[in-house]
Amino acid sequence: MSRRSAIRAAVAAAVVLLAAGCADDHQDATSTETGPPSALYEAARTYQEAAARGDWRTACAVTTVRRQGGSLEHCIDSHPDPAPAPKATADSSPSPTVEPPRYADGSTPAPHRTHRTGGPGRASTGPVSATDAQPAPASGEHPAGYAVLVTYSSQWPGKPPTTTRRALRLVQEAGAWRVDQLADLHTGETSLLDALGGRP
Repeated sequence: MSRRSAIRAAVAAAVVLLAAGCADDHQDATSTETGPPSALYEAARTYQEAAARGDWRTACAVTTVRRQGGSLEHCIDSHPDPAPAPKATADSSPSPTVEPPRYADGSTPAPHRTHRTGGPGRASTGPVSATDAQPAPASGEHPAGYAVLVTYSSQWPGKPPTTTRRALRLVQEAGAWRVDQLADLHTGETSLLDALGGRP
């Protein structure tokens, strides 16, 4: 084989290898794009974190118009923010008092100890994780999208902490991922599609 033929063969081999490498890179890029997008998980976390703290303006903003009941304001009005616990201030006027009963000798009975409820009116929640997204076919009034597993812990005052596993159906609407359906998974339940009633 002449030197010129050897050079041509080497160049041809290099071109073939380069083309194969480009094809592999293209396949890798497309394979990562076919998986669930990160925006899907972010929308699921945003919804659950906002709902847990009673921030319905934020939670409703990442739900579909159907789930909102037609409008963002309707959704917010149907989930009012929790009223803050009343706080005693130095400027607050005293509450009206009731004159205690008196015995014949002028003395009054000892006051009864009463139980007062106080503290936060809702549970405190831990970090929210969004995982295990899988395609969810259309089901009833719910369009096709993704089912996402959301997990978070909560604790009511004086109670042990509990962990909630929730399936969220997210669909694309107006160019964004929005929550269209949710269902809590019962103990031992593992199928997101079964929880959402969307298994074909």
